[in-house]
Amino acid sequence: MVPSAESQRVVNAKKFFLSYSARELDGGLELLSPDVVYSVPGRSKLSGVFRGRDEVRRHIVKLLDFTRGTFEVLKWMEWMVGESHITVLQYAQAQAHGDIYRGHHLYLLESDAEDRLSSIKVFFEDQAAAERFFDWDIGD
Repeated sequence: MVPSAESQRVVNAKKFFLSYSARELDGGLELLSPDVVYSVPGRSKLSGVFRGRDEVRRHIVKLLDFTRGTFEVLKWMEWMVGESHITVLQYAQAQAHGDIYRGHHLYLLESDAEDRLSSIKVFFEDQAAAERFFDWDIGD
């Protein structure tokens, strides 16, 4: 049996996350809807709801700056594709202030009519561990 070709929304989601990991943000940001909503739970300065490509870019740059470029995906665990959503499970790590964070992150994705990501919701395996790691003064 020949596997079916991936839908454009899955291709775009994968390209976005790979560009994010490779720090090639500008190309990845083009795969987002202009009015994308990116939600990160918690109370740290990296948490919040980021609307539009510019706010998402600032959020990702702040994450990469905070971790001094050490944020990396160790393993893509699963890509689960439904009729209206994509769910991505990854195992990632980062370092900052002499501490190491490792954990699973679940992303719930929605796409617009042009197959660009319109909604990205992040969930942490261990919210308390994420809060402790990202609870440093990272500036504005």
